[in-house]
Amino acid sequence: MSSIYALALTLVTATLLSACGDVSADKLTNVDPGAMLTPERVARLLPPEAQGVVTAYTGDLRGAAEAYRAEFGQLPASFADVASVAGARAAAVNVIADGLSEQVPFASRATLEQAANGVVSAAERQILDRMRTQDAPNP
Repeated sequence: MSSIYALALTLVTATLLSACGDVSADKLTNVDPGAMLTPERVARLLPPEAQGVVTAYTGDLRGAAEAYRAEFGQLPASFADVASVAGARAAAVNVIADGLSEQVPFASRATLEQAANGVVSAAERQILDRMRTQDAPNP
């Protein structure tokens, strides 16, 4: 991760945390910056409309993964292998970036889209990981 990207994400996340009232400026200095950069944490701080998009997108992902499994007999390695997800992914990234821009109006669009991409990628990984875990034989 480039240092500029890490700094931008730290600023976005810190601003989101302070805007939501979860963290005061005094507490930000005592928080591990690596912990603040998780896409899951950013997703929890999104406005309700953007959180709804994340929830709807994860439902779309489950459906796409099931369709892929029905067609090919296995889960995809990643959602990049599933063409039907591309449009929904782009829409989700845009809505999440818009939600972030409401809370961090001074951040550049590129930075907001990178943060939104992180949220979407994390959702995709979680869905595939959960589905693989459910498919794994129990010892």
